[in-house]
Amino acid sequence: MKRKQKLESEYYPIVKKWLLKNFSCFCSEVNFGIDKSRADVIGVKDIGGDLSGEIETIVVEVKRGQEAFATAAGQTLGYKIYANRVYLADKKENRFSEDEIQIASHLGIGLIQIGKGDRCYEVLSSPHYNPITKFNRKVLLKLSIAKCQFCETHFETGDRETHNNLTKNEKLKDAIKNDKGFIFWNRSLNERKEKLRLKSEKRRTGVTWEKRYICPECIQTFFNYSQNN
Repeated sequence: MKRKQKLESEYYPIVKKWLLKNFSCFCSEVNFGIDKSRADVIGVKDIGGDLSGEIETIVVEVKRGQEAFATAAGQTLGYKIYANRVYLADKKENRFSEDEIQIASHLGIGLIQIGKGDRCYEVLSSPHYNPITKFNRKVLLKLSIAKCQFCETHFETGDRETHNNLTKNEKLKDAIKNDKGFIFWNRSLNERKEKLRLKSEKRRTGVTWEKRYICPECIQTFFNYSQNN
């Protein structure tokens, strides 16, 4: 009796588990909705070493070995507007062909083989891309990750609905007292950008949209110190 073909979505947790283990991602999600698209698997990892809080965002497009390869590869490449590295994970009992590797290399995407027993292997590494900042930041914030304006470290903002690791009332004393991060709004920049915003964005005028963040460590290091001295 012929084995039933798995649904594409059944491979998402397999790739996610492999991404967490082999790429040392501290955050990963499946079927993740992002601005103007949806990522099958997304992961975030630290790459900054001891002297930087730099991170890397990785998006994986998952296929089950039945789609036209060049089409799937082109779809994968599109995710570079959101992520630093992009991969196509394809279900294959045998290896990728030389033509497929050549196509992937030419386009600039990585390849992950989902082989026998659904084991994953990195066949071709993805180049590093500089995504469009506003799209990348939106992706990260939806993952509850924000960039600190002081130390430039990316930190976790807490629950994805409430961001409960942040003090949102612009009362710095509350952030210090509760050992939380701080969110504030850059009103002068918002006024400058107000003229550029398109009507299609459907944003209310007179509302400040320019959010900025400070991590809990910087709050305690700089502001708590200044209040106690």
